[in-house]
Amino acid sequence: MKSDLEELIDAYEIEKAELEKQISGYVEEGDYIYAHYHNKALRKINKTLDILKGIQNPFYRLISEEKNIAKNISKMLTSEEYKKYFDLLGADHFADRLREGENKITEWKRIAISPIYDSQEIDNALFDLVKGVLNGFNLYFKSRPDIFARFTLKGHIIEITLLYDEDAYYDYGGVFWDGKEISALGFILEEEQWVYLYHFDQFKDALEIKILLARLIYDVFNYDRRFDSARIVYD
Repeated sequence: MKSDLEELIDAYEIEKAELEKQISGYVEEGDYIYAHYHNKALRKINKTLDILKGIQNPFYRLISEEKNIAKNISKMLTSEEYKKYFDLLGADHFADRLREGENKITEWKRIAISPIYDSQEIDNALFDLVKGVLNGFNLYFKSRPDIFARFTLKGHIIEITLLYDEDAYYDYGGVFWDGKEISALGFILEEEQWVYLYHFDQFKDALEIKILLARLIYDVFNYDRRFDSARIVYD
């Protein structure tokens, strides 16, 4: 029986294949406007698939990168344009690089991948915040430079403030300055800080907030387990 994640990936793969088929048809018919429109949708699906497959397998991006390198080298080996580089470095150099990449991919595929389960740490932290057990907490999701979400309680409002150091401001300047992706999630700019206000009467579950965080972390800031470390720091 497939997991929910596998079912979701399969559904996106089907949608991707259908879009690729439609784009090819539009190009053949010369309907380039429709082809362009559907290509934008395809890019979004590819990005989502990249995220989902990265969650499923932490080596997915490394394997994909090595496959792309091998594809490019193979093209170069059959191109007269790059013949001078073969003469300079020797064909064995490129053949060795291909074998090296194949060995890496084989090794990554051999490593047993443990399924990722929701640790409920966010749920527990939010319920403790609402109960008054915690004064607040920070959820860090980008590393070097750090970017994190600050959670505090004000009456029946959970206030989520997006905070970052100076390096992060410059590294992700387009995200912070433009603000379209952040504001589309419901964040508002208050005193030069992006803030999300979650109103509630009775706090029953953390699902809505967790969906918000998933979109912020993966869609906006492209969380990558190879480089980023998620952690919670309690007050």
